[in-house]
Amino acid sequence: MAWRQFLVFDLDGTLIDSAPDIADAVNVLLGELGKAPLPLADVKTMIGDGAPVLLARALKASGVAIEAAELMPRFKLHYEAASTNRTALYPKVREILETFRRDGRHLALCTNKPSAATMLVLDHFGLSPLFQAVIGGDSMKERKPAREPLLAAIAKAGGDAARAAEISVMIGDSHTDLATAKAGGVPAVIIPSGYGRPADRASQGDFHEIARFADLPALLDVLDQN
Repeated sequence: MAWRQFLVFDLDGTLIDSAPDIADAVNVLLGELGKAPLPLADVKTMIGDGAPVLLARALKASGVAIEAAELMPRFKLHYEAASTNRTALYPKVREILETFRRDGRHLALCTNKPSAATMLVLDHFGLSPLFQAVIGGDSMKERKPAREPLLAAIAKAGGDAARAAEISVMIGDSHTDLATAKAGGVPAVIIPSGYGRPADRASQGDFHEIARFADLPALLDVLDQN
């Protein structure tokens, strides 16, 4: 029997390298405000806690005093218009997700990315049919690192959220995903990407770490034997 039947994935930095398109949308907005563009490396560190937080961080870094909530509609417009221009799947993502589904695992997505943009990206790459549940950053009142989106994703994929620790695993790339897993009492697999804050064992406890998404099946195979 598989170690965990319900696999809950983050999106940005885990399945897709979306930072270039996110940075482009941020910088288009900053240009409208008369500000210089932010470097891609800086924007990457701002990703992971939801679009409102990302935008607030970008505005603060650029010395813009306007509240992020006021500018969110414009940011979403810019991003949704170009959300797949430079975004790419990480190697082997599609093949591995398809294999997991053939093996009988249940796949869910739990992301802080707004739902509309999430579906645009999933549809573009043909990944939508592979997920039995998709929880976006605006799907619920709470967003990661709260446990509620994670548990909702498990339940929507057909699992018993009360048994989340026994039946599921969270796969992500950053401190936010590790904190979400800890809040939900779920084991975590972290694939560091450079997005957001790095996962920190000292503050969030132990987790499994792999260098790339392509290493995930081998790790789960090992854990299935334990």
